[in-house]
Amino acid sequence: MSTDNMTAALSSPSLNLSFDLRSAPFYQKNDQNFILQQFQKQLPVMQNLGLLDIYLSRGNSVEAHWHPNAAELVYVIQGEAVVSILNPFTLQVLTYRVKPPQTVYIPMGWWHWEIALTDRTHLLAIFDNSAAQTVFGSDVLRKTPPEVFQIIYGVNAAQLAEVLKPITQTVIIGPPDAAQAQLQQGVPIQY
Repeated sequence: MSTDNMTAALSSPSLNLSFDLRSAPFYQKNDQNFILQQFQKQLPVMQNLGLLDIYLSRGNSVEAHWHPNAAELVYVIQGEAVVSILNPFTLQVLTYRVKPPQTVYIPMGWWHWEIALTDRTHLLAIFDNSAAQTVFGSDVLRKTPPEVFQIIYGVNAAQLAEVLKPITQTVIIGPPDAAQAQLQQGVPIQY
């Protein structure tokens, strides 16, 4: 929005600066694992700011992904989580075990993921872009032909295709329900 358009929007008698995130689900796995969103699309007056309101139960995670056009600040409201980030310059995985009121900063374009260590984990992801984009790992894996991995890495394309076969859509919050059942049977989450 240009400066003139923003000035007009802010001086409008119908100015709206309020939004209920419950009206804008981004993704829902189930009643305990879901993400709500607020970006410029939901509240047009927002500039250079967006957020995801993330709710996770123990063992669930926001799948590995990156944002090609936004940096992110993850703020822990409730529970405990591990936020991991791959530094593309050193190739070191940076892992942070966080509780309220701690934050983790994720630079634009860096591969990262979050895993809930407790039930009722509540995170807020704040972006410096009102239209943040996300590239999910499940999409990269399922859309890259296994033969490409064979050519580049020397892996067996047929075996890899079989391993990746269960990934039929964008995951966003994982694991699948069957794997989650195993976690609930006492498999510990170690970090």
